[in-house]
Amino acid sequence: MAKKKATQCSVVLDWLKNRGELTNRQAVTELNILALPRRVMELRDAGYNIDMTYRVSKNGSRYGVYTLQE
Repeated sequence: MAKKKATQCSVVLDWLKNRGELTNRQAVTELNILALPRRVMELRDAGYNIDMTYRVSKNGSRYGVYTLQE
């Protein structure tokens, strides 16, 4: 199980480094990662500075966007 989490963390980290931003919806639909907040917490525990900000969609719902701060 730990290997799977490490792989998902590396996928999230690669996405953030190469694309800049990641939402929970992108993580589920494009990366097949269902627990993005958990992976982000693990990356933060490993020393990565990842911020999360809220945005509002056109229909008024809020969603979080994760970015890697270097």
